[in-house]
Amino acid sequence: MRVFLLGAGASKSYAQSPTKQRMPIAIDFFQTFDKLAAAANPWVLQEGLYGYLFKKGIRNPHDYLRAGVDIEALHSEIEEARNFASLNAESFAGYMIENKAYVELIFIFASVINEIQNGPVSNPHRTIAKHLNQYDAVLTFNWDTLMDRALAEKTDWKPDFGYGVTPHKIFRNGWSEPTVERRPAPQLIKLHGSTNWITAYPTNSADGKIVLSHEADPSTLHVFEFADGPYACHAGRFMPGYCPYSYGYYPPNLFHVPGRRAPEGYMFLRARPKVPWREEGTAASDGLTSMPLIIPPVKKKSYELFGALFANLWSDAENQLVQADEIVIIGYSFPRTDLQSNSLFLNAFLRRTTVPRVIIIDPAPEKIAEKFRLEFGVPEAKIAVVKDYFSEDFDLAKHLGAP
Repeated sequence: MRVFLLGAGASKSYAQSPTKQRMPIAIDFFQTFDKLAAAANPWVLQEGLYGYLFKKGIRNPHDYLRAGVDIEALHSEIEEARNFASLNAESFAGYMIENKAYVELIFIFASVINEIQNGPVSNPHRTIAKHLNQYDAVLTFNWDTLMDRALAEKTDWKPDFGYGVTPHKIFRNGWSEPTVERRPAPQLIKLHGSTNWITAYPTNSADGKIVLSHEADPSTLHVFEFADGPYACHAGRFMPGYCPYSYGYYPPNLFHVPGRRAPEGYMFLRARPKVPWREEGTAASDGLTSMPLIIPPVKKKSYELFGALFANLWSDAENQLVQADEIVIIGYSFPRTDLQSNSLFLNAFLRRTTVPRVIIIDPAPEKIAEKFRLEFGVPEAKIAVVKDYFSEDFDLAKHLGAP
């Protein structure tokens, strides 16, 4: 059994985007965003983020964001400020500013990824898919759907059963039930969510906790597969022209989960200002307003907001690592700040009774190999290091063991 672990380097391998851009990293995120059509689209909201920065005393937020600011550090800062304001009633106005900035950043993250991946199926990910059988798994920290599309094309994988969790509904020109037919196929376990996973907006409860704006089980997952025509979304702002597993800035609204009711003595108020520089959408807008379900790159990741969803996915990932005969690491550097991923491997290797073969594909693999030797107890003879970028020309078959 084989397990692939994909990090940012795997996503960077996609060079077929019609935008001519590759997936960004933390310090060049907004520079990449500026090169996309979405940056000039008035439906792609940025004023909440700019308002937060202006409140901080930054007089030119636009230039500040493009001066090499670490988007991960900024998002962490905004999340901490939002959570603090949510727990302090006197800071509610601050909460509104910070929550808007937090949500806008998630939408911008998803938008950048959707724009770049909106092209042909990724050849490097096709290569991975060709080396997978029904017993294998792909674990990824990436939000893009490059692997999803490659698996759907090259194997019997389907989103109905292929994510390690059964979606509540799948959008295929409308919300529908996932199929009950389960075919033998690899698993794709997305440990930080996905741009085509959809949930409701976060809001704060009467006791100051951040909760979702629906009243279903918080682990309820909706998945977007494709749309050939308009769908109901926020303010009717449907955008056409996207490949399967990608959509315009706004995902389809939810119809099969109840909206959260206000506590007794309270009411929810929703307002949307209309401004002359932003055209009104022409699609429907009914349903519960939705947003991408991704765990943003913040210091303290809020997995618990989504109930047992991520706990189950991480547990499944650990079991896959326990059983694997061969583990292939592509473009993931095991950052020290990502304690969860370190614990995932440590716990899995402590449970193992055999030692797997480990293949590390990375332009700077030395520290990763050292980590497997010193922290996870894998002997050097079991580690194959490939000092190279993963790309369309990479000969993956040459480095893999027998199936």
